[in-house]
Amino acid sequence: MPTPLEVLTKRAQDCISATPVTILGSGASIAAGIPGMGKLREHILRLSTPAGFTTDELKPWYEFQEKLKHTDLESALQEINLPEALDDLVIEATWQYLQPFDIEAFDQLLTSTSQYPLTELFQTLLRSTNREIDVVTPNYDRIAEYAAEKGRLYHETGFTYGHLRHRLSEFRQSVRIGDTIQDRVNIWKVHGSFDWFRDEQGIIQALPITHPKPTNWKPAIVTPGLRKYQRTYDEPFVSIKAASDRAFSNATAFFCSGFGFNDNHIQTKLKERCRSKRVPLVLITREITPSAKAFFDDDFCKEYLAIEYASGGCKIFCPEYQDGEIITGEEYWQLENFLKLIKP
Repeated sequence: MPTPLEVLTKRAQDCISATPVTILGSGASIAAGIPGMGKLREHILRLSTPAGFTTDELKPWYEFQEKLKHTDLESALQEINLPEALDDLVIEATWQYLQPFDIEAFDQLLTSTSQYPLTELFQTLLRSTNREIDVVTPNYDRIAEYAAEKGRLYHETGFTYGHLRHRLSEFRQSVRIGDTIQDRVNIWKVHGSFDWFRDEQGIIQALPITHPKPTNWKPAIVTPGLRKYQRTYDEPFVSIKAASDRAFSNATAFFCSGFGFNDNHIQTKLKERCRSKRVPLVLITREITPSAKAFFDDDFCKEYLAIEYASGGCKIFCPEYQDGEIITGEEYWQLENFLKLIKP
């Protein structure tokens, strides 16, 4: 009978060898130094009362702030229907708070001489016969883009290259050097990106990494809550969601890093694919969320491996160990250690 470590290793290798669609959740960003939803909630609670509104217009804001004192940001935004102008303030505050951490992560990447775990993952997945891989993420940061470029890999986000990047049509761009089409990382950001902005005509464009936000341009990111679906019912969100859906529908495996299984924009197609085809799924995360546990308990995925933190090592969940099994030694829930399992 195989040992727990042997079960872990085989399931990890089976998933990666199938060239999975990669799903990056907020936990993957936290590992790169981007604050999570808890820190963002604290920041929004510290905001001053918005100026330029009447007392009646501010009533939803006070209700939202009071609700936020007792619950998480997503729940508060779902329970209190903020008018668009106040919701815009939440988006602006989110961008202003989180975007500098993204720049800091980029600066650290420039000066670091060590291998970047996400870069190593991308390079590993592209060692197969596939010339492109798909990454789907609800995160706004550019950690995936930075990782691709550190590995000298081209990436596709739905926009052209250049300083003023316009939305692409349904035809994606390829990069050819000589007679060779270069490997590509498709990064589908279903909730927008720190470098996407809505101009004064309402058109979303993307700008260079460190360029300051133009006056009167609004960040094109989608915060959780009641307006999430309304704000994604337009381009480029519609095309990017369609691209991520295609990636899920054709997936031969899924690799999830720091994903909590709380986002229906991603989860619906993931469930459909896991139910229709016996594809392997691996989740690595600091702590498996109740939603993720429910996903596995409800038998959506027959071939799963979930790894979380445990003192002195990690804890794994899979069909062989449905109640969990602790493995001492390496913390395989961290990407840099997980990659050791799949090296030849």
